[in-house]
Amino acid sequence: MSDLVKHFLKQVGIAKSWAEKTLPGWDDDMHRALLQRHGATMIEGRISAKSMNVPQLAKALDDYAARGWPRRKEWAGTKTASPKTVSPQIGHIVKLWGKLGQAGKVSNARRQALLAFCARQTAHNVPDLDSLTTEEGQAIIEAMKGWLGR
Repeated sequence: MSDLVKHFLKQVGIAKSWAEKTLPGWDDDMHRALLQRHGATMIEGRISAKSMNVPQLAKALDDYAARGWPRRKEWAGTKTASPKTVSPQIGHIVKLWGKLGQAGKVSNARRQALLAFCARQTAHNVPDLDSLTTEEGQAIIEAMKGWLGR
């Protein structure tokens, strides 16, 4: 395994730790789903970053950066796409969900529970908050604001 691959694998581990500490409801299953979206395959019965090449690892890191991971300096000589920004609406939804959890209004403040709540509000499967339309997102925000107010 090259030093470059080792570096990217270490960065993915750091990003995962950051997400688990920072993003409400982020867990190992969500990390593995993110890796799988970027090309990871099964190794020893679970999705593993070790199955990914450097461009795939870079895209997974870009995905974490889009969720707010404060990415440090890049490996010398590598070029990655600039990180996407998370929409203010999605940020607001996650923030409200966290407030509901802190207020004790939801018994499970994990991200999967948030996605399940969004699915109930929209009457369709919500695999990720990015899949919500602007109108659906606004309706979810209003529902959470009302819930917080009660």
